[in-house]
Amino acid sequence: MADHSFTRLFFGSAVFREGLEYQQFRYRFALAILVFSTVITGLFLLTSHLGTTQFDERYLLIAKPYFISSLICYVLLRARPSWMTPITVLYAVESLLQFAAVFFLNPSDELRIIWFALNLPGVYLILGQFAGIVVTVVSILFVTVANAYLDQPYSINAIVTICLGMVYISIFFHAFATRSISFHHAMVEANRKLSDMAAKDPLTGLLNARAYYALCDNALSQARRSGNYFAMLFVDLDHFKSINDRFGHEAGDAVLKSVAGCLQDGIRHSDIVGRIGGEEFSVLLPDTDQEGARQLAEKLRQDIEALMPDIGEQRLPITASIGVAAGGPEHKTVADVQRQADQAMYVAKRQGRNRVTCLDEIMDGQELASVT
Repeated sequence: MADHSFTRLFFGSAVFREGLEYQQFRYRFALAILVFSTVITGLFLLTSHLGTTQFDERYLLIAKPYFISSLICYVLLRARPSWMTPITVLYAVESLLQFAAVFFLNPSDELRIIWFALNLPGVYLILGQFAGIVVTVVSILFVTVANAYLDQPYSINAIVTICLGMVYISIFFHAFATRSISFHHAMVEANRKLSDMAAKDPLTGLLNARAYYALCDNALSQARRSGNYFAMLFVDLDHFKSINDRFGHEAGDAVLKSVAGCLQDGIRHSDIVGRIGGEEFSVLLPDTDQEGARQLAEKLRQDIEALMPDIGEQRLPITASIGVAAGGPEHKTVADVQRQADQAMYVAKRQGRNRVTCLDEIMDGQELASVT
């Protein structure tokens, strides 16, 4: 709990959806660098103020706004993760200018040149390979050209060493970033495939019962928030057992695949269809009243009747009985609406099959009582 509180305090409440883990890493790494930069610059200023270290006054005039800017960038990025690219680009430019100022204005620090090399990993990991290459080239050109204008220039050996070091770091992190991104994309794709396998029926490709009812629960929650209604269809193939008995399970599988494709093609993008049993399918229709659901159910029934799937030896006529029930905010669970659609489907079976029946139409009759 304490670790979670510290993470929230340091990185804010930004939430990255599944698949954006690398984006989250870049965001948090950028915040960490901004904090590190602010603290280090602050320590330089503090030690100078206490007289522990001595810096050129002109450098101190530049370091103070850089300290303030780094702190502002951290606060802004923590509050606005979507601003990461412009904020980090601004910070990268300011850092190069800061290193250039240190290069000229702080000659007493013999190791000041290494800041150019230390800057490269962060640029590669946060801004990407192109920005990393640009900053590497600019840094090498700067130290090579600017060295000649120093009162106490670095030796040729030192310049060659730091330039080769920057080239090495650049190549290493270019390869590392490339492989990391490639690995991340592969992991995201693998996770997506695993998620699909866990959520879909392997035979038909439709949602399985678990995944289907999970989405239905979300739809009920949405209906409660918006006050809108929805409808459910319960689709059961007629005499499906006789198809398996007469023609074999391979023929039955062909029929199920054909019906699944028909249902998927016949619904809207906002609708949800799942295989919830052997030859049973269910369709959720958001923002749909009972009459609209009845019309769609009738169209689906006709489409199924017209399928005549090819089972190898012949084309097989199939039909379906469909029950319709309307749901809304007053329902406690999706299962209540599904149960009503199931009851309506059984009435359709009793009335002769290959038909659509709405629950409200039979509430005053005796059919419902006989099936419950």
